[in-house]
Amino acid sequence: MKVTLLTGDNATRTLKRLIGACWNLDVAVAWGGRNPVFEAMIEHHDKLRRVVIGTHMYQTDPAVLRAFMPYTAVRCMPPDGKLFHPKVYLFELDDGIAAVVGSHNLTGGAFGGRNIEASVLIEGSLADSALRDIAEFINSCWGDAEKIDEGGFLFAYESQYHANRIKREALDNFHRIKKPREGTDKPSPQAISWNEFVRGIKIDPHHEIEARLSVLERAASIFVEKVSLAKMTVAERKAIAGTYGSKEEGLDALPWAWFGTMFGQGDFKNLINESPAGLSRALDRIPLDGDVSEVQFRAFSKDFDSAFTGKAHKGGVPTASRLLAMKRPDLFVAVNAANRRGICGAFGVAPTTLNLDNYWERIVIPTQLSPWWQHARVRGGLNSRLWDNRAALLDCIYYDPNAKNSAN
Repeated sequence: MKVTLLTGDNATRTLKRLIGACWNLDVAVAWGGRNPVFEAMIEHHDKLRRVVIGTHMYQTDPAVLRAFMPYTAVRCMPPDGKLFHPKVYLFELDDGIAAVVGSHNLTGGAFGGRNIEASVLIEGSLADSALRDIAEFINSCWGDAEKIDEGGFLFAYESQYHANRIKREALDNFHRIKKPREGTDKPSPQAISWNEFVRGIKIDPHHEIEARLSVLERAASIFVEKVSLAKMTVAERKAIAGTYGSKEEGLDALPWAWFGTMFGQGDFKNLINESPAGLSRALDRIPLDGDVSEVQFRAFSKDFDSAFTGKAHKGGVPTASRLLAMKRPDLFVAVNAANRRGICGAFGVAPTTLNLDNYWERIVIPTQLSPWWQHARVRGGLNSRLWDNRAALLDCIYYDPNAKNSAN
């Protein structure tokens, strides 16, 4: 019996060669996706004898299952029960038996160069007990698997595959969450439970919680009614943007300067008053409800920056995060001169380095990984209102009227 290590492009070349040379092919893999080995299997579909593809964690592309559906030799393992996790390929050849066993799933990552994989090629005959055991294992898996059919498994799997897309994408990103900066007197968001979060909000000595909620809930009603910033009245835009002056009564006599006053941001204020189309286009990138992806945030950032083309002063975290927090207070906190030091210290970020490019990585992601943010929604009463606005209400915990950081 001969054993050879397969890595890199050699694994793909070897699998394709064996598929072309064999007269029977058995496979048991955890996941499937489009790749050169999959294409070779489709090309030589008459050689497929027993093929089992797992679907746990919704990693298998339903298009691959659909492509294999006409061939009764191919079955799937549904994404329930024990995790189906083998990576085994068995080839019956004119001169013996070959098997590939290791880490290679039938995916583009494994056979497309994106992953670091290692498997072994075992060459021998059915007289070799290891190869005989591999054949029996695949046969057993195939017996436990189910047919890939349109009206049964595939319809249900395809629907849930697409519903879980954002969750799968999130697993591709590792975020280096930082501990609080040395010397900070504010707690890390990762150390705050839901009950501690609620207590921290309710003891805010600077702003009364009902007034804070009134601002956020009135902003929400404006977005529901008008949808887009450009369709709002000037008074409504000034309220959302926080550009009312201290001597102006403001919309509905609410304290719109809370969560950061932007009255001193001249170019931003002029855009809000006179030319809101660019800022509106940016904010339209953020959906009014549901998940917000990093792709959507990056599109917002790009359009937000473009809105300041030709202006002496560009938009930054204070103005951008103010708009974001008013539209989606469940996801975004407005970072401003009064809370920047506290928030940045607690999130392990140097205040001078926070900008719109890294706001998602340094503030939004750590927020969403925090226990208070992930807590299930509370039903009814004040706490449900706090939950609906929980990210924006971080301002209650990290606000310091004596902070001297300048907004930029």
